Amino acid sequence: MKIIVIGSGNWGTVLAMLFSQENDVILWTINQEEADKINASRENPEFLPGIKLPDSIFAEAKFSRPISKDDIIVTAIPSRRIEDLMQEFIKNEIDECVILNASKGVEHSTLRTVGHTIQNALPKVRFANLSGPTISGELADGLPAKAVLASKDVSLLFHLQQVLQNDLLKFEFSRDVKGIELAAAMKGIIAIAVGISDGLGLKTNVFGLIMTYGLHEFKTVMEFLGVQTKTVYGIAGLGDLITTSISTNSRNRKFGKYLAEGYSRDEALQKVGMVVEGVSMAKTIRKLAKFNLSIPLVSCITRIIFDDVPNIKEELMDTLNSIS
Repeated sequence: MKIIVIGSGNWGTVLAMLFSQENDVILWTINQEEADKINASRENPEFLPGIKLPDSIFAEAKFSRPISKDDIIVTAIPSRRIEDLMQEFIKNEIDECVILNASKGVEHSTLRTVGHTIQNALPKVRFANLSGPTISGELADGLPAKAVLASKDVSLLFHLQQVLQNDLLKFEFSRDVKGIELAAAMKGIIAIAVGISDGLGLKTNVFGLIMTYGLHEFKTVMEFLGVQTKTVYGIAGLGDLITTSISTNSRNRKFGKYLAEGYSRDEALQKVGMVVEGVSMAKTIRKLAKFNLSIPLVSCITRIIFDDVPNIKEELMDTLNSIS
């Protein structure tokens, strides 16, 4: 059995570090040049500068070696690239293995989750999803966290826990795979709102309002999409929402702060330098407007992201003050 992490960005590299505590881990990069840099310096200079990688991690270009049905493949790439990755699996005649998805997001035009895309392309794989309040920078610094492993395959959950759990990252289980994925994608919008208020110079009084009203609307959308209440209020729902909102290292919160500071959407995305899944989910939420869901705060945030709002502070505060 091999453990292969696909994606040498921030999150993929941190997961490789965590899982290498008890195992040898192969980190698949986009090309061999990037792999050689990581192996030579024993760090990921672009995404985790200054943090040394254990000797139990070896980087190589993706699909440099065959995959067997018992191997654990961890996907940690932007969700929009998952479909292309599945085509690479098919091209390399890989149809059986364990895939643990750690990517967050949905396909905004169809609401297909990453899990749906993977299992539709590779129906023989054993699939699980990893999500929860896991800020990668904190884990890289040696701080603990707890995440949710979700799968319909109960025996797979116990297997993954046995192989992957370590001193820093612990797991709880869920069988609500789609709900866990949708919650992970949705929470970023609330974190963007907190970042906007931060960038406007507003403080914790408004943060509290946003998270309270945001949680209510989060629940409204999740229930509409058929997500279990237990998932909404679990660590992959409420827990991840709070963590992503309060962490200054959150990509979503950083993006919102840059918007409030006057940067355009594209400029803010460029300054963050990594994928901001909350923006993708905001596109999806706009498509739900025709169903007349009562989500005034979320609708306000999507307007700020995508429309030419002349006064962001006025737009945000008028919306918050209108909610009762």
